[in-house]
Amino acid sequence: GLAAGPYSAEFVGKLEYMNPGGSIKDRVAKHIDKQLGKQNVPTDALLIVAGPGNLAVSLSMIQPRPLLCLIPERTSDDRIRLLKAAGITDIVRTLDGALPGSPEHPVEIGRRIAQHHKNAVYVDEEQDTWDLGECYRGLAREIIEQCDGKVDALVLGVDTGNAATHLARALREAVPGVQIVGVEPTNSAIGETAVANPLARRWLCEDIGRVYAPRALAPGSIDMWIQVSDAVAYSMARRLIKAGIHAGTSAGASVAAAKMYATSAALDGASRVVVIVGDTARNYSETLLSDEWMLAHDLLDTRMLSDLQRKQHGQYRGASVEDLQLPAAVSVSGDDSVGAAVALMAENQFSQVPVTGPQRRLIGYLTLSAAQNLLDSGVADAKAPVKNFMLKFAGKGRATGSARHRYWLITPETPLSELARFFETHSVAFVTDASRKFCLGIATKQDLIGFLGRRNTLQF
Repeated sequence: GLAAGPYSAEFVGKLEYMNPGGSIKDRVAKHIDKQLGKQNVPTDALLIVAGPGNLAVSLSMIQPRPLLCLIPERTSDDRIRLLKAAGITDIVRTLDGALPGSPEHPVEIGRRIAQHHKNAVYVDEEQDTWDLGECYRGLAREIIEQCDGKVDALVLGVDTGNAATHLARALREAVPGVQIVGVEPTNSAIGETAVANPLARRWLCEDIGRVYAPRALAPGSIDMWIQVSDAVAYSMARRLIKAGIHAGTSAGASVAAAKMYATSAALDGASRVVVIVGDTARNYSETLLSDEWMLAHDLLDTRMLSDLQRKQHGQYRGASVEDLQLPAAVSVSGDDSVGAAVALMAENQFSQVPVTGPQRRLIGYLTLSAAQNLLDSGVADAKAPVKNFMLKFAGKGRATGSARHRYWLITPETPLSELARFFETHSVAFVTDASRKFCLGIATKQDLIGFLGRRNTLQF
């Protein structure tokens, strides 16, 4: 179950994000694929798939037909990269605020594209072409069985309206009195009292919400609507991740809404609220999973913001690299032999050694493990110069190759908070003067941890 905290109701998550495709859309894709087979749609027919991308990812996994995706503008770059990696034929961005019947709406765009492709099939859950009743009845049966028939409320994010319509119908038949709570982002206009607004302010939470009520949402399917802000959705998603539930932002919105519902309905301890946790956090590496992005978009709640600021700055208390009191660096010249460099590292118990060029300028580094492996395998001769086998730094802003690392200037004046960010992607830091003329010391994350331990401010 989901952690209930101070709330009296029992919260249970249906973890649809653990499906192979990372979302609840795996169920939909499987059902649509069966219908395509029954309709004898050729395997070379182009499928034009509308939506945020989860359905397209799921379809790409289970059937061979090429896919062209119609993706809303607000969809993250992470999702776009996933679609491309999945082999999607092409991607067309659509306006977030396009209303049905307008030339910019995905249906109209899909029809125009289909005219130029023989046997093209338009796939959109919002349309009546696909009977998804059995798909969601199967999910309802699972929920009822796994909850031993006790479901007092179901909370789910709403986008196309199919899941809400069919789950509400199936659950009400089996569990009379169950409440269905629909979740949408702030500024969305799906709720039955909402007014379509193509100019509504864009929201960041993906996979749920629209600027109009979708036709697939049957009237009366939702007993209560709850709108959730981006900040609440993203913060809750981060809390879920910390608790071991690696779900995305729409799941964060749904869990937050479930707790709002429990409070407003004054549920007692015997009440069970089921939440559809429908998408995975893996689609949000540059947004939800990025501290910098979350800070820039003001999406962290007060406690998370305080914790992050304390972790990034407070525990270092203005200290710099100089405060690590690193021993002076021992370097080798690029013209020195690999054998001599290995002997130097072994004698001094170094894991790596900086390599200098003309005027003793830092040009790269050599690691003991790599050098020893090169010698043992016969790839390198002990008398060969180090510069032929070292890892080379590229200049600032230059493209990097497989054996070339972008140079990030670290000096004695560099704040330890910046050094900590450096260690998020690097294992060792070579400390130089501002002009990169001399290597002054070598730092690792262990040096940083040791410093914090001495200050008694170590936090994980």
